[in-house]
Amino acid sequence: MGVGRTREDLTLVGEGRTAEILSWDEGRVVRLFREEASRAYAQRELGVSRAVHDAGLPSPAVFLAETEDGLVEIDGRFGITMEYIRGPSMLEEVTRRPWRLRSAARTFARIHLLIHACGDATLPSQRERLHLTVERIAKLVGEDVAERILRTLQGLPDGQAVCHGDFHPDNMLMGSEGPVVIDWGPATVGNPAGDVAWTAYLFRHAALPPGTTWARRLLANLIRRLFLRLYLRDYLRESEIRRDEIERWSVPMAALRLGDGIPEEQELLLRIIRRGLGLAEAEGEIG
Repeated sequence: MGVGRTREDLTLVGEGRTAEILSWDEGRVVRLFREEASRAYAQRELGVSRAVHDAGLPSPAVFLAETEDGLVEIDGRFGITMEYIRGPSMLEEVTRRPWRLRSAARTFARIHLLIHACGDATLPSQRERLHLTVERIAKLVGEDVAERILRTLQGLPDGQAVCHGDFHPDNMLMGSEGPVVIDWGPATVGNPAGDVAWTAYLFRHAALPPGTTWARRLLANLIRRLFLRLYLRDYLRESEIRRDEIERWSVPMAALRLGDGIPEEQELLLRIIRRGLGLAEAEGEIG
């Protein structure tokens, strides 16, 4: 149960919206979830992370703690011990060396194709995850809009591909032995076009950190647009998926993103959903 260690005993080596990454033993880190994360949430991510690594995908190895469910518990928070992948993220690499953007986009597309070519991992259903999210946001978007989203989802084809669920350059570490993808918690089995649609949304619209200057915001948006164009060109060249198939997933993926509860993106996501459903927006109306 954390071997008597507290959060203060551990060194922060990275963090995201859902967890901190802290030093553990030699060659290992602990992914320590935020206080609001339940044991069930941590157990799900543990199972998903082990499944994708066992399937041979480029992901960190996972180590079970000597507890009943394999989780570490530190100061009432749950965590997973994992292999420490040393190296910058692809986002950091491109930011420092923008002349490598073309090569990075090619690698990014190649790894996404590799993930989608895998159908051997036992993972939750993409469609079920979307259904549950739409039910959760029904009050926010309105019951009628929620029903329309579900009908849109019903008209989209199933798939059996591994889908990362949050694939972006900050979730790819440039390790000494090649790229390694992290943060597999949202991974599902489903249609890869939906997974690409999620990634495209992030490049186009994901909120930048608070306090980002106007100049940095402009540069970041220029880099993101160029990266997205290069990535999609390479992905579509090697895939049987067409661009219009990806666009058909824009409404369900906007609903999924809305379920993440990011205030800075809420109004935009509601507009994307209503526009995608062909609903005229009343002036001043949000949901």
